Amino acid sequence: MEMFNVNLLEICFLILVVVLVLFVVIKIFIFPISIANRKNLTKNEISTIRILTWCGLFAGITWFIALGLAIFYKEHNNNY
Repeated sequence: MEMFNVNLLEICFLILVVVLVLFVVIKIFIFPISIANRKNLTKNEISTIRILTWCGLFAGITWFIALGLAIFYKEHNNNY
C-alpha cells in the first residue's frame, strides 16, 4: 500500500510539472502578440505579428521576426 502512495505522488508531481512547463512555453510563445496588443498597434500590424508568431511553430525564425516587429513597430495613439 505504501508503494502505491509513493507512485501516486510521483505521478501527480510529474503531471503538475508538465502542466507548468506547458503554461510557461505557451506564455513565451504568445509574448509578441501580447506586446503588440499593449502597444495599440493597428489591426493589420497585429495580424502580421499573429501570423508570424503562429508560423513560428513550423519555422522558428518567424517567431523572432514577430517579436522584433512587435517591439519596433511604432505605437499608435488613438486619442485624436
